[in-house]
Amino acid sequence: MYLARIIKGSGVKYILRQSFFDQKQGCYLFRQVYDLGRRPADFIDRSNGALPVLNSQLEEAVALAGAGKRASEVLELLLRDFFTREEQERLDRLSRRRPLAIQPFSQEEEERLAREVHLFDRKRLYYLRYGAVDQSRIHRLHKKLCRPLLGQCRDEREYSFMDQEKILSPSEYRTYVFAIFNLQRFFGESFAPFMPGALDLTQMADQLVEEICRLNEDKSFWAGLPANGSLHPHLRRYLVMFFDYEFAARSFKADFASQFTENHRSFRWPEKTRSNVEVSEIFGKTMADLQQMTQKELRQLFRQRAKELHPDSGGDHSRFILLAEAYARLQKRFER
Repeated sequence: MYLARIIKGSGVKYILRQSFFDQKQGCYLFRQVYDLGRRPADFIDRSNGALPVLNSQLEEAVALAGAGKRASEVLELLLRDFFTREEQERLDRLSRRRPLAIQPFSQEEEERLAREVHLFDRKRLYYLRYGAVDQSRIHRLHKKLCRPLLGQCRDEREYSFMDQEKILSPSEYRTYVFAIFNLQRFFGESFAPFMPGALDLTQMADQLVEEICRLNEDKSFWAGLPANGSLHPHLRRYLVMFFDYEFAARSFKADFASQFTENHRSFRWPEKTRSNVEVSEIFGKTMADLQQMTQKELRQLFRQRAKELHPDSGGDHSRFILLAEAYARLQKRFER
């Protein structure tokens, strides 16, 4: 269940919605649970002077939608922004919610991850979690970060990202858009990954518009939402972020300090050990042939396979990740 914010004229209308899987369409859709109008705070009763009480009809509707006895707890989370700071602190002290233990991914979740989570969702998670402008290592995004997206319709997922994007400062908006649409790939300058503000802004804007139009027409991305013949409202905020805000002011001192820090970090993701059979199969060559290749030949083969397996070209995301890991393993012999 989630809170949708619909812009109506100069105001905002709030609606409680719920994602559900539609067998006929084979994707997640949403249904309306309760219309909160323009003032959700009106559904919070503060007349008793102690803890606020939620509207009984609202609680009943949420309970019938599947929350059951947890209806009040669910509403406290969804309507948190409409409680005062003091009320939020009191509710937190009384809450009995416990942190959930993180379980390993099941085979079913692995399949759902590949099927349900779009590459653009991963790009946004990658930046919001790690602040990474360079998206070339997105295959290292930990899958546990994608788990909350499972079982969500596209509408719910977009509102979820809107909430997560609140951590960004206005001076970071344009960099964020540059990163998530991977505009870096259109520039050959060596400083493109860490200093996008120094690139040609007109070319960047043109490429962004093309990428947004392409995503707007991606039926797999908008599954469950009807086409409206124009730019989808959920994409408009990225145009605003890019065209209404500037890149953060940079200084040589700050850039030098940032680059120095990045170059001296030694964190590495745990590496998976891939069998020779897997490596041979993903490259379409025997292990003996791969071992005899020069670094240039191996690089050319990798680029050829990457174009075939990349999700943007209709390839399989999991196999693309396997290819990248296998290539990294083969490259190690040239580092000795």
